[in-house]
Amino acid sequence: MKTRWLVPVLILACAASAGAVEITLKDADMRLQLYGYIRADLSHDSQATAPKADFAFWVLPELDGEKDAQTHLGARETRVGLNLFGPDAGEWKTTGKIEVDFYGGGNPNSYSPRIRLAYLDLAHSSGLSIRAGQDWETFVEVIPRIVNFAYLADIGALGLRRPQARVTQELKFSETTKLVAKAAVAQTVGEDLDGGGFDDGADADWPTFQFNVALHQKLWAEKCARIAFSGHYGRETLDAAVSNAVTGLDAEDYDTWSAQGSVYLPLTKCLAVQGNLWTGENLDTYYGGIGQGVNMGLGEAVASKGGWAQLLYDPTEKLCFGLGYSMDDPDDDDLSPGMRAKNQQAFVNGFYKLTPAVTVMAEYANMTTDYVDGDEACNNRVQVAVRYAF
Repeated sequence: MKTRWLVPVLILACAASAGAVEITLKDADMRLQLYGYIRADLSHDSQATAPKADFAFWVLPELDGEKDAQTHLGARETRVGLNLFGPDAGEWKTTGKIEVDFYGGGNPNSYSPRIRLAYLDLAHSSGLSIRAGQDWETFVEVIPRIVNFAYLADIGALGLRRPQARVTQELKFSETTKLVAKAAVAQTVGEDLDGGGFDDGADADWPTFQFNVALHQKLWAEKCARIAFSGHYGRETLDAAVSNAVTGLDAEDYDTWSAQGSVYLPLTKCLAVQGNLWTGENLDTYYGGIGQGVNMGLGEAVASKGGWAQLLYDPTEKLCFGLGYSMDDPDDDDLSPGMRAKNQQAFVNGFYKLTPAVTVMAEYANMTTDYVDGDEACNNRVQVAVRYAF
């Protein structure tokens, strides 16, 4: 198949029925695999949440003691991805991934696409691999099983996706034990706090360093247990500016860092626990500190600590449940009146496969956000969704 036929073939593949869709490019010795899902969501919040969308980070304050309930229906989380395999060369295997969803903006009935993942990967038979492009933060080891698209962002779970170059080395000690070490340089996605027109993270002299060291060990259950230590260190550089006009370069630096511990522990064939604990500073672009990175009024980076834990129960292949708690607690000494002081959530969810391709899911979450010198804001969130995967 000639490469020039790639676009029309992919269009036909997108129009095909659900199931594994693979294309082999014989002339190029490559294989393409289309995947994704269509998802529809309905959510109701008893009190409005940020960012005033169909997912929730924290609870907004009530107005004169009155709640402002919100209801959202949407299909933005619909996702399309493409896996690429080959051509391989000797001991090296070449793969790649492109994945998009529809959280790029637009109106509630006219969504804009957004790149989620876009990377290439070279893996050697020795366990060494090199990845370049946009991927999940290298420090992320476990991800909560949740319905709310926010995935506990600003309420206990750090990290998202960002451009990076990563090196991974797997060291296999036995059939049941291995160590996976990762190190990466990543884009320091910051803000323009000085008003100078440049991203303060890009204005730093060097990118952010991220790492992750994880031990995989098969214990008494069928699945492997994992325990990991990870984190990051970077810097945002601010220029001196008056009325958004730069008067001096590289006037002040604010470090961004985190230290994290993660665990995934299977207890039985059906039961497992997972979670993450962290501490750090200037974490707003990593979805920590409840979205507060630097308090410009005090000239202080906001330190914070938090984490999440979840009990997973999967009684059958079709049915699974989750019960969890998460919390993000900034240091009060770094905050000013009106800023968010603590954000926490207790949640329970369930997933059921109606067919091999269609899954229905439901979740209830009780969210509470405290404000400095202000009243706490509470929200009861109910969300249901249906997902058709291919």
